Amino acid sequence: MTEVFVKLMNKGLKNSEHNKFPFDTKEGSTIEDLIKELHEEYGSRFEVYLDDREERILRRDAIVFVNGMNMVARDGINTKVSKGDLIVFMIAAVGG
Repeated sequence: MTEVFVKLMNKGLKNSEHNKFPFDTKEGSTIEDLIKELHEEYGSRFEVYLDDREERILRRDAIVFVNGMNMVARDGINTKVSKGDLIVFMIAAVGG
């Protein structure tokens, strides 16, 4: 198992729920694997980031950072995670 740290950020959470927490994932996991595991573990709390709950597809405005870098700039959902990585899920803010 590989321990990573996850931070879920969205307007539906209380401030205290924005804290990072440890999460064990299998060795060699990708962001796609992590999305599936987090959805299984946290259900509706994680669904805010999904466009398709059955297929576990991220919303278009969902942003995932791995150690401060937008994962799209790397290998998208195929980005591998490593022990100690910080993975942040958030929804893009828009407005004027």
